[in-house]
Amino acid sequence: MANGEHITTNEDFSKQLSNFVNALIAVAPSRNYITQFLYIVKMNGSVDYHILEGAYADIIKDETTREVFAKAFGVSFKDKISLERGKYGWFLTEFIDNIFKLFENSEFRSKVGTLLKDEFPQGIPNLAEEWLDVRLKGLSSDPKYGKMAIKVLKEVLKLGEAKSEELEKTLNIPRGQIIEYLKLLNLYNLVIKDYNGSYKPQEVLKRYSKVLEGI
Repeated sequence: MANGEHITTNEDFSKQLSNFVNALIAVAPSRNYITQFLYIVKMNGSVDYHILEGAYADIIKDETTREVFAKAFGVSFKDKISLERGKYGWFLTEFIDNIFKLFENSEFRSKVGTLLKDEFPQGIPNLAEEWLDVRLKGLSSDPKYGKMAIKVLKEVLKLGEAKSEELEKTLNIPRGQIIEYLKLLNLYNLVIKDYNGSYKPQEVLKRYSKVLEGI
């Protein structure tokens, strides 16, 4: 072997693997306040300033922190908050997309979980499913619209796609309220608005519909 190469013991490998897996888990938006903020902005394209200032006051309301985020991650704080394409915040959220794909892979979770069974007795978490669960719980906890927005979302998932007027009829809810609920569902990236005005459930919601059933 070349100079500097060495054979690691099983214990060394397990420790390194554990460090690697835990580092990726720690970056997930379901576990990290900073990446959660960046990811919510990224998945919406941009978000109205006033919508985020309550949930992320530590980032938005403090001028020094806001300036650090703007420079370090390429975050634009205007009437709408957005990520500047090609800056670190943008790249970080793209990296998180790939982390989701890795942890959605059942073979990866199974094989790695076998090696780290003492540390993860319940198995390696599916971070994409976990992030969906966090969003749904966040939505349902909204004191004004949460409960009804969840009801609308379940109907959209049941129908496959629906327009606001259809939801108005099937749920017997005024159109104006339906529109507000759909706006909230869109903010949480739980639905997709089609070109014809209909709303469809996001793919991740269709894959893990049982998470919604438990809300």
